[in-house]
Amino acid sequence: MVVVLVGFMGAGKTTVGHIMAERLGLPFVDSDVLIEQRQGREIREIFRIEGEPYFRQLEHETVAGLVRGPDAVIALGGGAAEDPRTRAVLRHARVVYLRVGYDEAMTRVKSDEFRPMLHRPDLDEVYQRRLPAYEDLSGLTVDTDGRRPDAIALEVLAQLTRRPETSPVNRVAASLAAEDTQACLRELDRLASRIGLAEIRLDLMRAFDLPELVTKSPVPLILTCRPERERGGFTGPEAERLAILRSAYDHGCAYIDVEAGCLDLVTGWGGGSPTRVIGSQHWFDRMPSRLLGTYRELRDRCAVVKLVGTAKSAADVLPVLGLLQDASTPVIAMAMGGPGTCTRILAPAFPQAVLTYGAATPAAATAPGQLTVDEMTDRYALHLVTPATRVYLHVTRPDEALPAQQRAEPGAELHVPLRAEDPAALAARLRKTLPFTIA
Repeated sequence: MVVVLVGFMGAGKTTVGHIMAERLGLPFVDSDVLIEQRQGREIREIFRIEGEPYFRQLEHETVAGLVRGPDAVIALGGGAAEDPRTRAVLRHARVVYLRVGYDEAMTRVKSDEFRPMLHRPDLDEVYQRRLPAYEDLSGLTVDTDGRRPDAIALEVLAQLTRRPETSPVNRVAASLAAEDTQACLRELDRLASRIGLAEIRLDLMRAFDLPELVTKSPVPLILTCRPERERGGFTGPEAERLAILRSAYDHGCAYIDVEAGCLDLVTGWGGGSPTRVIGSQHWFDRMPSRLLGTYRELRDRCAVVKLVGTAKSAADVLPVLGLLQDASTPVIAMAMGGPGTCTRILAPAFPQAVLTYGAATPAAATAPGQLTVDEMTDRYALHLVTPATRVYLHVTRPDEALPAQQRAEPGAELHVPLRAEDPAALAARLRKTLPFTIA
């Protein structure tokens, strides 16, 4: 559990955080204190000598490391939530907003000479400006005015632990490219009992109504509009394409899928939308040998990193499986092409994998090597597969995978074939990196 406390100065983040950490048996980290310890000087000195942009970069790097690190209760400086890079990182944590009124905050901190912000003449404007950022990030908001820190901490802990256990998440996502809105909704209704999400390829639709799609869909939607340069169907001006994605964002779909090269153009989108951004990159002619480096470059700029290459041989699945194994934040990774089909089946067994894509019908596949939703659920029970599922990757005897899967309890075991030219050598490499049984 990584719990991050945000709020304006005087909200009680440090005091409440210490109480929570003690009760949870976790370490407490104040990001401002950690920066001072690493820099060997006070934050007000960093502000005075290097300026605020330099400090915000330090703060972003520090927060990113804390969120990806071990379980802890973390208190952030009051201005951290204003940085869009830091906000993107915080999408991956349990964020608690400790809300404090301006007058109450000033009463609590007015005698603290170590707060350089107190000398700003526009401090009340800064307070008002930051409120939407706190609200946008928070999964839980607790009022602190006139309350004791221990009472606040107990309420936060009660809210965090009161939430009911959830059933296993269905990570099967249908990838759809229907003709129009009504056809798309009919297909979603047909598939709803088998899928957890759906990707809608707006660039391949003749016409669409975004508000109707989002409000009437029976499952959360991922909306994307891929341009021709990314082998998509959108041929209009780039500004028009981005306007479509912005409209999807503003209407509150679950995710928008944005090409990695366009992430900077959507970073500043706000407005309190619950929509999260998937930053995607595709290689249609090859499989890069090191996907992990690209993932690390993107993970702090979006909520989910999506990396897709093309597998021309069985060995080309290794970078994808390595990324799925080593990712520390939500990720979508797969190998297109026949040799890469196993990555689509295995994805739900990895903790950080958000989803795996399936086609609505054999004729409606949107990428090579894609299985249908029916195959994913009827043959492999992927809607029931979780990281707790026992996985058997059949490399040396791939023909044994399907019979074994038919005998297995759905969701308890997953048997996946992988055909290779040199199965013994590939099996040896897989055993070094994956926690699965390699048969």
